[in-house]
Amino acid sequence: MARTTQWDSLSSQIRDALRTDILSAAWSPGTKLQVAQLSKRYETSTTVVREALTRLAGEQLVTLIPNRGFFVAELTLDELRDLTEFRCRIEGFGIALAIERGDLAWESELIAAHHMLERTPRRRPDDPHHISPEWMSAHQAFHAKLLEPCQIDALTDLAATLADATVLYRQWTAPSQAAEQRDIEAEHAAILQAALDRDPVLAEQRLRAHYTGTVEVIARALDASETEAV
Repeated sequence: MARTTQWDSLSSQIRDALRTDILSAAWSPGTKLQVAQLSKRYETSTTVVREALTRLAGEQLVTLIPNRGFFVAELTLDELRDLTEFRCRIEGFGIALAIERGDLAWESELIAAHHMLERTPRRRPDDPHHISPEWMSAHQAFHAKLLEPCQIDALTDLAATLADATVLYRQWTAPSQAAEQRDIEAEHAAILQAALDRDPVLAEQRLRAHYTGTVEVIARALDASETEAV
C-alpha cells in the first residue's frame, strides 16, 4: 500500500510539472514530447513520464497518436472558438447557480481571490513576453471561485479543462500588440461586480465577453504571425 501511495504521489508530481511547463509555453502546440528527454528533464523513469502524459491526454493538454507518440495538444481556430462557445454556455449556467447558492462567505472569498489576481503581476521583468505562472494560478483560482457555489463537480472540472486549451494559445500570442493592449484587469473587475451585485444575466454576459475576447486576441495574433511569415 505504501509503495502504491508513493508511486501515485510521484506520478502526480511529474504530471503537475509537465502541466505547468506546457501551460507556460515550454513547447509550442503540436510539438512532439520525447519520453526519454522528459525523463532526463524531470529526473524520473520513462514509465512515470508515460503515465503522466497519459493523464494529461485525458485532460486534453496532450494528444496521444498511436505508433507516433505524445504531442502537445493542437487546435484549429475554429476548434478553439467551438470550445469557447461550449465553455461560455456551461459557465453561464454555472455562474447563475453560483450566484443563487453562494453565501456571504463566498463573496468574501471571491473578493480575496480577485485581490490576489489584481496584485499579481501578469508578466515578469525577466520574461515580459509570456504570462507568469503565478498570474495564471491566480487567474485560475479566481475563475474557479466564481463557479464554486454551483456545487456541480462535473461542471467545474469541465470548465477547468476547457480553460486549459485557451491558456496554451494565450501564452503563444501574449507578445502580440492586441494582447498587450487589452485591459483584462477591468474585465475581471466587471465580472466580480456583477457577481457581487447578484446579477446572473450580467455576470454571464461579462464572462462571455471575457472569453470570446480572448479568442479574438488569439485570432488577430495568429493572423499577424501568418502575415509576417508570407
